Amino acid sequence: MMKNLPEYCNADDRRFVHALISELLSADCTVSINDGEEDCLERSSDLVQILNALSSTGEDVVTPLDAEGNELGWFYLIYDNGSENEPMVCCSDYLANEFCESVWQKLDAQLEVV
Repeated sequence: MMKNLPEYCNADDRRFVHALISELLSADCTVSINDGEEDCLERSSDLVQILNALSSTGEDVVTPLDAEGNELGWFYLIYDNGSENEPMVCCSDYLANEFCESVWQKLDAQLEVV
C-alpha cells in the first residue's frame, strides 16, 4: 500500500517524497503540508498520513517542525516536473538554512543517480 503513495505522482517523485519524509521523521520532526491552495495537514508524524496528504495538486510545500512547533524550513515540491530517472528534480526549491541543507545533502547522497 505505502509503495503506491503519494497516489498522484510518478515513481521517481515517489522515491524522493518517501526519502524526504523518512528523513524528516528520523530527525524527530513533525510535518505540515500546504498543497498550494490550503493547509491540508498540520504537524503530523504519521508516515502514511503524510504520504496520503501529498500530491493532490501539482505542488506541495512540506514544512518540518521541531518538538515545540517551530518551523525548521520548507521544501517546495512540483510533481511530474521532468524527474524521469532523477528523483531530486521533484524538489524545485527549499529554504537555504543549515537544517534544510543537511537534509538535502543526505537525500542527494541517498538518491544519487549513477
